[in-house]
Amino acid sequence: MNKLLLPLMLIFINIGYGQKFFSEGTITYAVMTTVDGKPIAEGVYSVQQIKGSFTRVELNSPVGKTITLFNARDEEGAILQEFGSQKIMIPVTKENIEERNAKYHDIVFTTTNETKQILDYTCNKAKTVLSDSTVIEAYYSKDLITDNLGIGFQFGKLPGLALEFSSVSGNKAVKYNVLSINFEPVPIQIFDLPTSGYRVMSFEESRKKK
Repeated sequence: MNKLLLPLMLIFINIGYGQKFFSEGTITYAVMTTVDGKPIAEGVYSVQQIKGSFTRVELNSPVGKTITLFNARDEEGAILQEFGSQKIMIPVTKENIEERNAKYHDIVFTTTNETKQILDYTCNKAKTVLSDSTVIEAYYSKDLITDNLGIGFQFGKLPGLALEFSSVSGNKAVKYNVLSINFEPVPIQIFDLPTSGYRVMSFEESRKKK
């Protein structure tokens, strides 16, 4: 599977005219992977949820799922991998997450004049090329902003949430298209780390298995 992460009332704070601060809710994306323009993975979804400093990102496919849980306040979390009967938990620290996302450090986008209407938001297009020649394009909304970097870590300092984005490396492309944005309160329990049912693997061991 591809990796590309408060008060009980809905947190949807007006920052400026037309801008809203997204610090609790759920964003669901459809994920399409292609090689040479042909789909190789269908029925894949990414469900990204935040509640203050808590982040939960679930990448779900017909063959299994990967869930990343992280508490930015305590700087700890875990990656849960569930494929068939195999269930693995990989505890992670802030440093582990930064290592995993190292290719996105210091990313700088070039914005364009191109816009697109996605759901009810006007989105601006931005583009960048990483050091490994991966091309990333994103359509982001200036009307939705967040300081929770567990969501959209690959978008550096874009002034808004990315509602559509793609990465192209060689003949392989991965594209995320937003399906819905839900501002309903998220139960705190979904961010709890499991205490049983998983085989624990160290982050270092998981990196060796890549």
